Amino acid sequence: MSWLRTFAVAALACLLLASLATAAGTISMKLSGPGAVDETTIKAGEKVSFDLYFSNDAVRRGISVGFKMTSDNITEIVHVADSGKGLNEHGDIKGYNGWEGKAVFDFTGVIVAPHSWEGTLPDTIGFAGIVIKKRWQPQELTKQLSWDVIVPDTGTIVVDSTFFPPGGDWMYDNEELPGWEGPYEFKVVK
Repeated sequence: MSWLRTFAVAALACLLLASLATAAGTISMKLSGPGAVDETTIKAGEKVSFDLYFSNDAVRRGISVGFKMTSDNITEIVHVADSGKGLNEHGDIKGYNGWEGKAVFDFTGVIVAPHSWEGTLPDTIGFAGIVIKKRWQPQELTKQLSWDVIVPDTGTIVVDSTFFPPGGDWMYDNEELPGWEGPYEFKVVK
């Protein structure tokens, strides 16, 4: 009977700690572009943008987040090249509303850290940004980043948050964890 009491006290303590933890903001995802059939469906063979929306509830000095695209039945995707118009050399990753330059993250801009971003699933990518003089101000949920792909085959793609190597934790500047509304599962149809 003592193990039951110990378990109950431990469970109550975990619930109390969980209720005290607050998210630092929210990160969500939407689809856009010609390949977006609706909120959860992608048309195979058409360019689609995976759009990341961020909110922030406090004045901050940095961010570090990572994402992974996986599939049980699709092995290859195409990262749509757009030379000179994106945050990375390939140009398939875009920044918006101050994240395309150094308007928000004045020291680094948004750093794109591709771990495995060559089109063979799973693909993993991280994003980070640091400010020196300015601060990332509180904001409502706003589109900040996107990546463009073409999914040539039908099936299902999942996008979820992830740790990204070599040191990319999932956090805002002071180790507060932003809320993530994923994983997101998208059906790919003809």
